Amino acid sequence: MIFGKEDLDYNIKNKKNIKNFFNSNNIKFLKEILPLKKAYDFNLPQIYIKTFKRLNSNLNNKIYFIEDYYNFSGSFKDRASLIACLDAKEKNFKEISVASSGNAAISTAIFCNMFDLKCSVFIPSFSSVEKKKYLKNLGCKIYEFKLPYSEVVQKCLKYSQEKKTYNRCTGINPITRDGKKIFSYELLSKFRKNFDYFILPVGDGNILSGCVKGFLELNKLNFLKKIPKVIGVQSVSSPSFYNQFKNEIEFPKKYKADSVCDSINVDYPLDGHIAYKYLKKINGEMALAKDVDIVSSKKYLLTKFGINCCAASASTFSILKNLIQKNKLKNKKILLLLTGTGFKDLNNS
Repeated sequence: MIFGKEDLDYNIKNKKNIKNFFNSNNIKFLKEILPLKKAYDFNLPQIYIKTFKRLNSNLNNKIYFIEDYYNFSGSFKDRASLIACLDAKEKNFKEISVASSGNAAISTAIFCNMFDLKCSVFIPSFSSVEKKKYLKNLGCKIYEFKLPYSEVVQKCLKYSQEKKTYNRCTGINPITRDGKKIFSYELLSKFRKNFDYFILPVGDGNILSGCVKGFLELNKLNFLKKIPKVIGVQSVSSPSFYNQFKNEIEFPKKYKADSVCDSINVDYPLDGHIAYKYLKKINGEMALAKDVDIVSSKKYLLTKFGINCCAASASTFSILKNLIQKNKLKNKKILLLLTGTGFKDLNNS
């Protein structure tokens, strides 16, 4: 079972359009880096960034929280869903199918409703109650299975083949990666100067591969002079990509996943092959955090700083202090990517 082997490449010539995107957040200026035939006039919601003097002083570094859930669905997945829906419309599909632990399903359903597409979602039973309620309210077809994530994906693939629906499964459809790389362009519009570290939660590896792909494109275009040190975080209870990366295995393997962080509770990283390739290329790293520490970090961020992120996102903060101590970091710009709202995983609070 090997997915996510395909990657798309682009011949980018018009840097002026990229500059226009930095000033507008409109994807019509990103046509050259996207797999769409047309340029679409669509403004992305602004990303929100928070930093706190007290925390920065305590840790002797500048910590930035990238709260990427003030958007349509409350998660990072909107970019991939938007581009997938536009691609589906261009190819005359009437229905999109997706397998997801919840966030990608919710995001896909929302954009399907926007673009008058039917939506079928395949979710594992460990998805949070809140996400299941959200999906029901969105009116999509829901198929729930008491199976590991990778086996739910197989169910979705079979359905797509039989019903001839557009498959938006993360990693399997390379367009999801190119949708997510848009975030790197958005991030650079906020940080015109370089930043030193970028820490993000990792499940199937698609956000990781997308962000790094975006950094590499921006570096090639001379917009980003230095690619930041990228560090992916997984749970000790769901270490599939961590094990792949640390053992230097090019293709993913299946591992038991039993984390309370449903968004990164992945037994088989669908985009592991491409994520591995990109993370190695930029000399990135992977780290593990215990579930108990992640849940504690989630509560700490909420009560001390008013940051209500999902448990998976809190994993980035849970390893921050150890990272600073281990690498003896001082006066560095460290960005923590928070990929989802805590309102959708209240059962993990």
